[in-house]
Amino acid sequence: MAKQESHIADSINRRFFVAVDYLVTMGRVHSLEVLCEKLGLHSPRYREMRLTYGITPNPKSKPSRYKNIEMDAIYFLCIEYSISAEWLMLGRGKMFKDETKRKI
Repeated sequence: MAKQESHIADSINRRFFVAVDYLVTMGRVHSLEVLCEKLGLHSPRYREMRLTYGITPNPKSKPSRYKNIEMDAIYFLCIEYSISAEWLMLGRGKMFKDETKRKI
């Protein structure tokens, strides 16, 4: 079961960095470092994780010591940037929530 859990966490980590990179590309977030600062996250942790789980992982780097994105970071992406929790956690549907269904 541990292997499956690792696969699940790896997939969530990858989708997190896909979302962050997309937000940066679209100009909604300046950089990963700025996002970490806004959230009060330890940016060296996320820079290291990005080398392992980012869109273009660096095969020459050592695997990240960190295995999971913090729940606060996941929550923040879903609330502040309308990232779909179902997409982020399960890989189902579209990256962004349908704004017409969003409750105000």
